[in-house]
Amino acid sequence: MNTRLRRRAAAGALAAAMLLGSSVPASAQIGGGIDTSSLGLEEVEMIGSAVGSLPLGSTLGSLGSAGSTNIPLGGAGSYVELPNPPRPPDESITSTDLRSITQHGDYEHWLVTSAAMQREIVLEVLPSRVRDAGPAPVLYLLDGVDSVEGNSGWRRAGNLPVRMAGENVHLVTPTGGPSTYWSDWQSNDEVFGYNKWETFLTKELPGLVTRELNSRETKHNGKNGIAGASMGAQAAMHLAATHPELYRGVMALSGYYSTTDELGYQSIRASVDGRGGDSANMWGRRGSDLWKYHDTISHVEGLDGTAVYFATGGLAISEGDRRNYGDDYFSMLQGLLLEKGVIEGTKSFSRELDRHGIAHHVDYGEEGLHGWQTFVDYIMPGWHHIESALQG
Repeated sequence: MNTRLRRRAAAGALAAAMLLGSSVPASAQIGGGIDTSSLGLEEVEMIGSAVGSLPLGSTLGSLGSAGSTNIPLGGAGSYVELPNPPRPPDESITSTDLRSITQHGDYEHWLVTSAAMQREIVLEVLPSRVRDAGPAPVLYLLDGVDSVEGNSGWRRAGNLPVRMAGENVHLVTPTGGPSTYWSDWQSNDEVFGYNKWETFLTKELPGLVTRELNSRETKHNGKNGIAGASMGAQAAMHLAATHPELYRGVMALSGYYSTTDELGYQSIRASVDGRGGDSANMWGRRGSDLWKYHDTISHVEGLDGTAVYFATGGLAISEGDRRNYGDDYFSMLQGLLLEKGVIEGTKSFSRELDRHGIAHHVDYGEEGLHGWQTFVDYIMPGWHHIESALQG
């Protein structure tokens, strides 16, 4: 590792020590080769800026409590390049239709149009392969912050054709919505385009999916669930609480369910503004009605009667983390900070559900930092918790 990367990694270790307290001593060595005991003010300041520009957001909520309005996101040229830009709008699109279906291994790719967004969207679809259990529910899967078109995290890491092979459920994953929080934006954005994802997901897509599946041998049973990971977890919980008539169950993996507290705001802002977009184009300025609308912890009543599951990783490094990060210690520490924020937010969310008497199940892992190497451990526990609400 070169000196610059070593110093960045060491600064990350100190940041973790600052946030985690005595659980990570400042003199700890990361990977047996980085001593954090000799860091100065320069390294401490650097980690604040670097973590603020993370594509997955930041868990440095303590900066807000110290009086900071916004975590620094870096200067020009520091933004994370999108893996694929959103498709441009097409004014000729005025209806929501299924244009084509192509086979990609175990997956079907459905090319559909959205009247609300006037653009084409690629859905990854795994129809139920169970033929003797009657009609099947639909489980919509929302991706994390990258949301690569036609290659979601659920597909890349989830191994769903194997995991869900014996489950009577249709899996539908919209793709191509990086950093959008799967929401309706109030303005067009130079980087992220024109987004009306909530309208598409709740008003346009369900009827289209039902019509196509009901032409198949295993039809749709009329019941839906929604799941998400990271950014998608926040969105899935919001949609389930806001549209209870549409979703019978929700499973959310490593999400953060407040958009208005310091940590939630900074994380979302980093995910959008840190990639060159403008979060004001999404929900307006901080404190607006749209920011409050997406703050699920403030309206948990909408989840009453819904099967609710959510989960987190832990603060110990797992074997999956070691394979995922290798010797990229700085990114490993970023994953640690992200999941620490997730754990704190999840506890707050669970307490609020308890306060309202809303049944839910939450799993807290002992290990596993923020990333698909951790999310996948909770796919089947989450599905089995909400399954009966969708199948019954």
